[in-house]
Amino acid sequence: MNLSYLDPKIDLVFKRIFSRADLLKDFLNAVLPLDAPVETLTYLPAEQAPQIPGMRFSIVDVKCHDQSGQVFVVEMQMLWTDAYFSRILFGGAQAIVNQLFSGAPYQSLCPVYSVTVLNDVFKQDANEKDCWLHHYKITKLADPGDILQGLQFVILELPKFTPQTQVEKRVTALWLRFLREAGKPDFVPDESLLSYAPVADAVKLTEFAGYSAVEIENYQKYLDALRNEKSVLLDAVTKGRTEGRTEGQTEGRIEGRIEGRTEVARNLLPLLDDEAIAQVSGLTLSAIKKLREGA
Repeated sequence: MNLSYLDPKIDLVFKRIFSRADLLKDFLNAVLPLDAPVETLTYLPAEQAPQIPGMRFSIVDVKCHDQSGQVFVVEMQMLWTDAYFSRILFGGAQAIVNQLFSGAPYQSLCPVYSVTVLNDVFKQDANEKDCWLHHYKITKLADPGDILQGLQFVILELPKFTPQTQVEKRVTALWLRFLREAGKPDFVPDESLLSYAPVADAVKLTEFAGYSAVEIENYQKYLDALRNEKSVLLDAVTKGRTEGRTEGQTEGRIEGRIEGRTEVARNLLPLLDDEAIAQVSGLTLSAIKKLREGA
């Protein structure tokens, strides 16, 4: 009997899987460049992180800390915009600030890992086409080995993942393959996925039969909303570029480029912050501010 499997990257399923501390612990140990393995996990209450306008359905997160107090902010990000960098910076900083109770010394602060599992590509550079793990630390420019401890960011690009080393071909590959492949219409878990108990348990938690009719309905609504978000973002950029090209043909290349960039920025005003719009459109922050004031 063939079973249908839900997408583990979608809110309802992701949280069901990674609300199990044993599975989240195994996943973190498999994919993160940790100095020491995580042995125990305790979940933290969700803070009120800022939502990126128009991106409410593409972000799912889980927060926890390990036996040493080290904090992990784990997010599943379905779509990518440049504004997301601002969000992960905020989330990482917030995870530090929220540790400090009134009167507590700064020395009591524990390190924070911000972990993003990304079902999209944000590094288009040809030199990084095979680089699926991006690890950021705060370093001294003159001496990169001099690291300011306390906050690190890890971004995993699922579409780029292809196992290369023996380590990646084992547990790391199993978890990332599961996240990338499960939920596709033709997904059938193979023996390698089912032979490793934590991943096999995660596969079991994606089975269609394990969800109620109400949960399936909410799952479908979430998928529809996610598709809508993606369409809005693509339409905004495509429309601006198309109108820019048309304008350039009729009124001159320079005017067309400016108008095209302006239209891109105008379409993105309700979706992104000013810095992200500037990166996408090529306009200055002052020009975007004027557009926002006139909107």
